[in-house]
Amino acid sequence: MKPFRPRSFVNLVLIGFVMVSLPLGVGLWTTLTFIDRVSGTGLAIVEHALNGTRTSAMLSEYLRNEERFLRLYEITEEGEHLASAEDYHGQIDTLLYDLLSLPLDVADREELEAMRRERNVQRALIISLRDKTKGEPLAEDIARAIESFAVQQQQAQKARVGFQAMMEREIATLQTTTKEAQKALVLQTGAFILATIVLIGVMAFLLSWPIRQLNKSVERLGKGDFKTPVIVNGPLDLEAAGARLDWLRKRLAELEQEKAKFLAHISHELKTPLASLREGASLLNEGVVGALNEKQRTVARILANNSIILQGMIENMIDFNLARFNEKAQQPDRIDLRRLIEKIVGDHSAEIMSRRLRVDITVADAMVHGDGREIETIFVNLLSNAIKFSPPGSTVGCRLQTRGAAAACVIYDSGPGIPVGEEEKIFQPFYQVETSSHSFIKGSGLGLAIVAEYVKRQGGRIRVLNPGQPGARFGLILPLSKQGIVPEEGTA
Repeated sequence: MKPFRPRSFVNLVLIGFVMVSLPLGVGLWTTLTFIDRVSGTGLAIVEHALNGTRTSAMLSEYLRNEERFLRLYEITEEGEHLASAEDYHGQIDTLLYDLLSLPLDVADREELEAMRRERNVQRALIISLRDKTKGEPLAEDIARAIESFAVQQQQAQKARVGFQAMMEREIATLQTTTKEAQKALVLQTGAFILATIVLIGVMAFLLSWPIRQLNKSVERLGKGDFKTPVIVNGPLDLEAAGARLDWLRKRLAELEQEKAKFLAHISHELKTPLASLREGASLLNEGVVGALNEKQRTVARILANNSIILQGMIENMIDFNLARFNEKAQQPDRIDLRRLIEKIVGDHSAEIMSRRLRVDITVADAMVHGDGREIETIFVNLLSNAIKFSPPGSTVGCRLQTRGAAAACVIYDSGPGIPVGEEEKIFQPFYQVETSSHSFIKGSGLGLAIVAEYVKRQGGRIRVLNPGQPGARFGLILPLSKQGIVPEEGTA
């Protein structure tokens, strides 16, 4: 089952907004629920307070009125006083029912229930008096009923006190509930904020990941890496862009192969006539075909020197193609770097003496495993460049020491140096630094590109140590073991 993927980057952004807003929405809903619950409880308490206060006040007043009319009936025996007493009796029963609907304490509720039972007996007396079901008025019953009003007033007073205690309990409960809800709300809010931050991080990763994949792929293509496939995971439109970019990678790889074949063919084809030119120039310069005057010998020497330069350029082109496209694993050799560097310096001794250069060589014993020809080419190109770009009478040097499982080397000269911003470009094919003081020094622009390719193949690293300063300093690190790869740490 394939994972869900948005159809476009815009859809992914919208999904991200929804996901990030979800915890905030839940937090808002929780807050509103808490506010609604607290406000509802507060309104209920206010309603209870109003009903209880009004009802308890009316209860005492109605009890006094009923007692007064019953006393008047006892004295006058007029039916209108009895009717008024009966009317207040009914209203008092209604008030007692309202009070019993409130959340009173058990003891207060029992007092009211006892009061209702007593009043039911009193109501039966009033009805019998009204209907004259008894032959003569029962003076003792009326007197007992009148005396019971004192007890009922006490019960009403107890109900009022119980009602006040009920209000205090409800308010205390509301305060406790509010504090607990506040704590829970704070915890929930913190959890929602944390969830929002996590979701923001997740969505930021999901949004940036395909963009980073595209950027890395473009960067690899810009550096000439046409072997690594372009893989983009994300929305369908970005995956389609990645697929087109991978098609471009394959097409560039094909063009690069064609270019390499063309350069190899041209280089090979040029070597044969160039050898004839060199041989002919040597014969002329040696006078084999006849004596030459001074001007003719000068022309012959120019031909011989330029043919040597041209042969070096052609060999550089061949080496560059071999470095980039020869992927066959070679049997690693054991190379003594100290002896190799001393040999290369010795081979350039004539040029060093003619330019009156001072050589500063401090090399420790270091044995590395790798392709002997490629490692030799690395040091030949670096040292020859140092000699070539140093002005007469200046110093070139090489310092080498071992650091753990790697050999660290610094090769420096006294030339104009590498400008800031070009420390990466100089390792690109055919790129040459233009300097005002050494503009006459020309080359193929492949020497450092070959060095970079060979260093990479050996598992090492190379970089410019002092961009923007006089005298170029190249830091080179090569692993000592066969399978060693230099970690991404500081260079030499």
